[in-house]
Amino acid sequence: MKKRVLALCLAISLSTVCIACESSSAPETTETAESSENVTPDDTNKDIAPISDEAPMGATENVNNDIIDEGTDDSSGSKATDFDCSVFTGASYSEVCEYAKKVKDLTIAEDWNALGDMILYPVEDLDGKVLKSKDEFVKYASDPGFDKSYIDSISKWSVDEIWFNSHGACIDDGLIWFQDCDPDGTEFMIRSFFDLTPH
Repeated sequence: MKKRVLALCLAISLSTVCIACESSSAPETTETAESSENVTPDDTNKDIAPISDEAPMGATENVNNDIIDEGTDDSSGSKATDFDCSVFTGASYSEVCEYAKKVKDLTIAEDWNALGDMILYPVEDLDGKVLKSKDEFVKYASDPGFDKSYIDSISKWSVDEIWFNSHGACIDDGLIWFQDCDPDGTEFMIRSFFDLTPH
């Protein structure tokens, strides 16, 4: 059965390629516009913008690459500060990024006490051990502790790589998730931290 499905997929792919090749090798028909006596060479170039090799104005950077690039996004032309976070919070994009940077900095510093105040309990580890409080989190973070590769990965992560959906915001491809827990205001809480997930 698998061989038949693979053969069918291969046949469909090849036919798609053949169709694409046929349409690109077909003779082109060109239409010619009627000439106008009123068009001058200067008129044809007046709507073309000059080409520039310079970076967009407003693009910023710092040593840690942690601040938001306020240049334009190539796909939509929107500014990074214009991203709409309303899918999960009433907070602005800059507020979301500030919280993410705070979480990143505390994680790199291994400040488990401060991070313990930011976690929405209960959470559980991969073995099913449930942590119900900050004290349990701090104890867990010290022994057995977290895999150092997670902390190394977070240290290389940049805030401009943040993404979010209706479940919250994601740091470093899902190593840390946080969400807005206050429907009337903004109160971000960490929902998932490395191997600790909601219970």
